[in-house]
Amino acid sequence: MKNKILSFSNKMISLEQLMEMAGEIDYQEFAEKLSRYTEEGLLVPIKASRMNGRRPALYNKYRINQPDKDYTDALKDIKLLHPKFNHAKYLAQPGIYIKYKKEIDALSGFLWKNEALLKEPLSINERSFQIWGVEKLLKEKSIIKSIFTYNGWSLEMLNYYETPEPFFDYNFSVAEVMNILIIENKDTWFSLRRIMQDTGRNFLFRNYHVILYGEGKKIISKNNRLQEYDDLLIGQNNHYYYFGDLDYEGINIYEALVARNENLSINLCTELYETMLWNAKDFSLPYTKEGQIKGEISRFLEHFNEQNQQEIRNILEQGFYIPQEILNYSWMKAEMQEEGKP
Repeated sequence: MKNKILSFSNKMISLEQLMEMAGEIDYQEFAEKLSRYTEEGLLVPIKASRMNGRRPALYNKYRINQPDKDYTDALKDIKLLHPKFNHAKYLAQPGIYIKYKKEIDALSGFLWKNEALLKEPLSINERSFQIWGVEKLLKEKSIIKSIFTYNGWSLEMLNYYETPEPFFDYNFSVAEVMNILIIENKDTWFSLRRIMQDTGRNFLFRNYHVILYGEGKKIISKNNRLQEYDDLLIGQNNHYYYFGDLDYEGINIYEALVARNENLSINLCTELYETMLWNAKDFSLPYTKEGQIKGEISRFLEHFNEQNQQEIRNILEQGFYIPQEILNYSWMKAEMQEEGKP
């Protein structure tokens, strides 16, 4: 009951609300509890509310007297934050630091160890995952904006670029044998297209002539059948390679893509998934998004060696996943080579 009182949202609480918190106990026991909490100073009777007329008599309203919080540990942690943070403000209001401690500490740690990485622009989701291990935190949550406003910073400090809705595909070149990389997420597609346009390179484990934005599950929907897209390509010998998040949904999309397009050459871009696994060793992985169906993954795993198969199983079974944004603009730009030059 004491914990319920301490977590109550208002400073004032009625006798009826206290009785609900107490549950199914008799009135005498309830009165003894209130007497004890009053003696401890947790509850202060509001005498103007008058007594309830029962025996023993209790006041109809009480004020909750919250105990003083111990900020000793928080003050120590604040002093260890990166110099860019406004230490004076946080020391004066440690409660603000505690409220966003997880996000503040992650940003501080990034600035201490990897501030130089901000010199290279990344997409908004790539930068978000690079710093906080959550690919959409920077875009969807107000927490980061609150932290930046509190410290008098501009989000431009993070040197990221927005990713507007892209065209469905990007044709780098035309060849008799065409390799098409299907990319599940917009940020990765946008970053790869940007690199191809800026550098004139298209070799990432193999030459890619087209990068295709799968838009999540849209690539397997009835209105976006891959066969219809294939009929429009100039090349007569087209090979598709799929690359998505390493989670149940991404795997299910790949499996459905293969099953619904039996006449097409659809492969898994195993090399990119293997690189994701390797890079993931440096991150605390995010939890799998809610609502995913745990489908059969044995065919997907056949593309990997025994060690990687076990790593994938461990990640998924523990409720984690690897977003493809872990392979960001910087990594792809460094790895991308000129056509036909492995």
